[in-house]
Amino acid sequence: MKTLFIGQNAIVLKSIDSTNSYASELLRQIKPHDGTLIYTFDQQNGRGQRGNTWDSEPNKNATLSYILYPTFLQADKQFLLNKITCLAVSDLMAETLKSSDKAQNIKIKWPNDIYVGNKKIAGILIENTLRENTIKNTVTGIGLNINQTTFKTNINATSIALLTNATYDLIQFIERLCEFMEARYLQLKANKLESINTEYLQKLYQLNEWKNYTSNNDTFEGKIIGVSTFGKLQVQLRSDEVKEFYLNEIKF
Repeated sequence: MKTLFIGQNAIVLKSIDSTNSYASELLRQIKPHDGTLIYTFDQQNGRGQRGNTWDSEPNKNATLSYILYPTFLQADKQFLLNKITCLAVSDLMAETLKSSDKAQNIKIKWPNDIYVGNKKIAGILIENTLRENTIKNTVTGIGLNINQTTFKTNINATSIALLTNATYDLIQFIERLCEFMEARYLQLKANKLESINTEYLQKLYQLNEWKNYTSNNDTFEGKIIGVSTFGKLQVQLRSDEVKEFYLNEIKF
């Protein structure tokens, strides 16, 4: 693996309910190395946003978590961790799909899902522990559909295998993701925020498109125009008013 620290200390689990839960428990007991990678090919109860679960067929996909110590980052800038993780996964997708026209359809669905076209291929769950005004540690969980080809009918999902008609080595995928993740993390540490924010915005799903959204049981037409520093989705209404929403305040 061509990294300095991310993934150099790896914990491989035969089966686990959630790699994020395992990482959080590990942090309560010891202080693992910065960049520690925890992964399994059989995650029984992966956790997603809004209390959802991440369904993954055993031995088909990558389910993993990183332990990081971004103490250089102020608490009010923590959404940048979502941004760089989404960009790292997008980088991996772009490299994998570069020989097909689907590479142009890789999008970040706010706040932290990766889509190809209108189907979800990866989900991200970031859990931060704060100490006063800084971030003490973070657990970054990623679920990536690689070789799975059938999904429950109520799940709008796709996979690398479905998009390319090929199967892949899961270990190689994880190693490459570690490399992209480290590159983006070092970009953040170097305070290259303009590049991060610009690239994130360029990949934002439904950016500048008029779509229907729901908030407080009210359906309205709006246009995503950005994401605030605090990670709130900025939506312009037909009246030109701009409203900001947290995750649990709006539905696509």
